[in-house]
Amino acid sequence: MPFRPSKILKFTHVYAWQGMAIIVFIGGLSPNGVSRWYTHLLFAATTKGVREVVGAIPFAIGEWIYFILIILLIYNILQWLLNIKNKINQPFLWKNVLYSWSHRLAILYVLFQLVWGLNYQKNSPAMDFGLQVPSQYTEAQMDSLSLNYIGQLNETRANLDSLTPNELTHPLFDSVITRAIKAYRLAALTYPFLEYTHPNIKRATYPRLGDKVGFLAFYQPLTTEAIIRGDLPFYTLPFTICHEMAHQLGYASESEANFIAYQVALTSEEPLFKYSMLLQMFTYSQQAQLALIAKRNDFDAWKKIAARNKQLLSPLVIEDRKKIRAFFQERMGERIPGTEKLYDQFLIWNQQAKGIESYNDVLLWALAKPVAH
Repeated sequence: MPFRPSKILKFTHVYAWQGMAIIVFIGGLSPNGVSRWYTHLLFAATTKGVREVVGAIPFAIGEWIYFILIILLIYNILQWLLNIKNKINQPFLWKNVLYSWSHRLAILYVLFQLVWGLNYQKNSPAMDFGLQVPSQYTEAQMDSLSLNYIGQLNETRANLDSLTPNELTHPLFDSVITRAIKAYRLAALTYPFLEYTHPNIKRATYPRLGDKVGFLAFYQPLTTEAIIRGDLPFYTLPFTICHEMAHQLGYASESEANFIAYQVALTSEEPLFKYSMLLQMFTYSQQAQLALIAKRNDFDAWKKIAARNKQLLSPLVIEDRKKIRAFFQERMGERIPGTEKLYDQFLIWNQQAKGIESYNDVLLWALAKPVAH
């Protein structure tokens, strides 16, 4: 048989990617190693550099990259189907198909893990904050949290009335970004690991696309952009932006990113950021409590708690919540069927067993206690 270097190179290329996939998978089994060598070293260094370059571009390029990738994916699937059709009678066809797709999946797996995915396997930030996070919450705890948030919401909303309209809304989007960066800078004085440099936060070019696929904001790992819808209700912006900035620092899971945004808002000197956080946290705690009540089929208790909370909230807070709810209700019918399920499955594949409901797990962090030394 003649020596064929091209076959050897092809063989080496294929199995090199599969070998890398195995190495990456094994490396991901060590949260300490992932935190030390990937998140705090490789990911931090490379993303800072990319943020510095891409952040200088005045518009979000991450959306365009996704469009291009979707087009390429559709093209490749159609081309593959055409090739299969033309070779349907060839021997060993399905063996070759399996070989080809295992190679493609190995490449995708390695690239995704190295660009972003390994962050899902790193240590919990509970270690950095010195916290012991419970594994579940009770109905009584959620009731206590809700009442606590109601008191803080009313007080903080009253403080917002002392701010001038200029301080609150002008210029709306850019101002909130600037203030979010400042809030992270202040939080880093207490928690140095939250240091945020080289801002790369962009307004979504096509915000209405979010109505179709269901996003308020997203982190684009290829461009390191935090892409935010500029049409969001004003009081949701600070918490949403802080959440996406947490993703930029390598906090991959949604509950962890929510907790970082929660912590940054707590240390912020601006009532606007605290109020935005409290609106979200109260929504989570009330929903969690009502869900637990619904599980025991006590509809009278459900109505009683909902009515009590509404009575305790100030009219200004109720009005703000009504505007936020209206924003989402207006767009409910525009969602492409199946997109929510796909995202839910993506989260489950990436160590977030509760899927979309994992956002609510920030409540466990709110109940966390300092670790005794």
